[in-house]
Amino acid sequence: MDPGLLKCTCAAVLATLLGWGLYVGRPVLVPIAFGIIATYVVFGLANLLRRIPYLGARLRDGLRHAIAATLMLFTVYLSVDLLLSDRDRLTAVAPKYEATLLVLFTKFAALLHIETEANWAAIRRDLLASVNVQAIITATLSSVSSLLAAIIVVLLYATFFLIEHAKYRRKLVNFAGDSTRIVSVIDEINSKIGVYLAMKTLLGAILGIASWACMRLVGLEFAVLWAVLAGLLNFIPYVGSWISVAVPTLLAALQFGQWNAAIVLFISLTLANFVVGHLLDPWLMGGSLNLSPR
Repeated sequence: MDPGLLKCTCAAVLATLLGWGLYVGRPVLVPIAFGIIATYVVFGLANLLRRIPYLGARLRDGLRHAIAATLMLFTVYLSVDLLLSDRDRLTAVAPKYEATLLVLFTKFAALLHIETEANWAAIRRDLLASVNVQAIITATLSSVSSLLAAIIVVLLYATFFLIEHAKYRRKLVNFAGDSTRIVSVIDEINSKIGVYLAMKTLLGAILGIASWACMRLVGLEFAVLWAVLAGLLNFIPYVGSWISVAVPTLLAALQFGQWNAAIVLFISLTLANFVVGHLLDPWLMGGSLNLSPR
């Protein structure tokens, strides 16, 4: 057999087996991955705490890590508690949103002068039959229990990684030949990753606060909930920003039944995402990770 063909075949088989293994093991591997990310966030926050003038240098490593872990746990608790507390209210307003959606479509048809067309009547009938806002919200909120279970598993993994971190370092020192250099390089890599995730968390918090202010400006319901989701979506490049703008804009249109407030909210949220994503993000990341071109 041709050696090149043999290598390609082996690579394809290996990639298939690897993909299959990741797919089958996703119930275990996904929480582990998020646990590692949470651990990096804790270490990144601890490194940021060390940079606090006067106070940071006096804090012991264990205390800084404990403070960082407490901050992360408190944030997770507030987010979950907010979702649970707003669950019943979201279900209650769903019928109103559904009726408003139909009114908006009727206004749009009147604007195009097609409200009397037979095709529009069929579209309206199909819309009533297929779109059920209350069912969508109920189905989304029904996954809260599984979300809580996943969060608990992730926190357990993160706790394990934090506890075992020192042991891993000692094992690496004993195993490696040039231990000082290797440990220094690994510490530098871990520090950069941790600081990056911590800065993304900080930027998400800033975006969440800015989004909350924009939503409160127009009087959007559940502004705090959507602001928290906007902060979390900041971790998803490009797509997260679009979702954090599009969903509140649509909900504003459903709440008020007209597009004026929705347009104002769309412009303000787009501006907030632009400032955070294109101005603050490069500035903070460049200074923290030594990526500045200057």
